[in-house]
Formats: sequence, structure tokens, C-alpha cells
Amino acid sequence: MHISSRGSLLLLPLLFSATTFAIAVPEHPHLVTQGQSEIRVAPDMATLSVAVTALKPESRLAKEDVDTKVAALFSSLARLGIGKKDIDSGNVITRPDYTYSKNGGSPTLNGYLAERQISVRLYDLDLLSQTLNKILEQGIQNIQQVSYGRRNEDELRREARLAAITNARSLAEELAQGFGRSVGEVYAIEYQPQGPINPSRHLGAMATMASKEALDASYVQNEIPFTDRVQVVFNLD
Repeated sequence: MHISSRGSLLLLPLLFSATTFAIAVPEHPHLVTQGQSEIRVAPDMATLSVAVTALKPESRLAKEDVDTKVAALFSSLARLGIGKKDIDSGNVITRPDYTYSKNGGSPTLNGYLAERQISVRLYDLDLLSQTLNKILEQGIQNIQQVSYGRRNEDELRREARLAAITNARSLAEELAQGFGRSVGEVYAIEYQPQGPINPSRHLGAMATMASKEALDASYVQNEIPFTDRVQVVFNLD
């Protein structure tokens, strides 16, 4: 795990109006710091997004085909130790599928398309290639995305937030000391939580075209960054 912090500081003279800044500032001497932090860790889980589809002359037949594929997929993944608790499967959706003529003629009904969205949570990344192969073996070609994550995401976000707070205060003390002043009490704090960053790999086209041998190749997971930022106004003593 790699932790880094960086920040920007701004000493505000009295002639600046408080409305110049988004954060509230006092009329007496003060210091504004922006503490930032970044924690980078290797992923320890992945979520596979899969669309199971079937095109049949009747909507009932399309639904049955999709349900059969999903049941077979569950059984196949169970042999890898992936249970139903780690799989989310949406309800089946059916709709007519048309081909539209370029010359504006009447559309042609191709049949009825049924679809179920499946999410598979994988907690052993060494099984990723095998899991993708199992999905393809069931005739499911639409592997849409693989998203990487961490099981202790909340803990890492708290760690990044505390590091940003520490960075903001240490920067304030360093700059104030350089000008022969000391940092007083906190006057105002502005905090906007950072959104989640989940590195993902879109696999739709690759999963459709690639052979199983190609999917057996090693997967390189990028580190996941957890960043945070806080802006603080300190009184100067």
C-alpha cells in the first residue's frame, strides 16, 4: 500500500474580501490550507457484469433459453467455489427485435429477445481467467465489464480522509512558522467527499472475439487509488 499527501496553501491578507473564496473566512489574519491525500492499494476482488441473452421466435422460448443458460452458469461457477450469495441476477426482460429497412419500408420482426443481467463477485482474483472461460463455455458471449475493488473500501476511505486532515494541519503549521506566526483555532472547514474510483476493464468485444486460450493469459490489475481532500481556515495567532 502506498500513501502520499500533497497540499496547497494560501495566506490571505486583510484586504481580500471574504466573498472571494467559497469557504468562509474571517476578517482578521488567517491561513487557508487544502490538504490532499492518496492511498493506492492492489485490488482484492472483482465484479463481472454479464448479459445473458437469447433470440427466439416466441418470447416464452427466449425466456426459457435465458433461464436455462443462467441455471447452467450457476452450476458451472459453483464448481469454482462461487456460490449464489456472490451472484446477483436480475429479472428477465423480453422485447421484440426488429430489423429496419434503410429505404423506409416496414420493419421485419426477427423474433423476441430475452435478457438477464448478471453480476458475479469474485474474491479470488487468481480465478478470474477460469471464471471468464466458464462463462464463455455456457454460450454467454456478452461479458460487459470487469470492475476491481477492495473489500475494506470504507476503512481505506477513512484512512485517506484522516491523512488529508493531517496534511492540511501540517502544511498550515509549516507555513505559519515560516512567517513567524503560529496556527490558532480552526475557523471553518469545507469538505466534499471524493467519489469512488473503481478501475474497470470493458470486455464485451474481447470476450466475444477472443478464444479461451487468449483469455487464459495473465490479467494485470491496476492499483486502486483512494483520494480525499479537505480545505481548512485557521486563525493566525
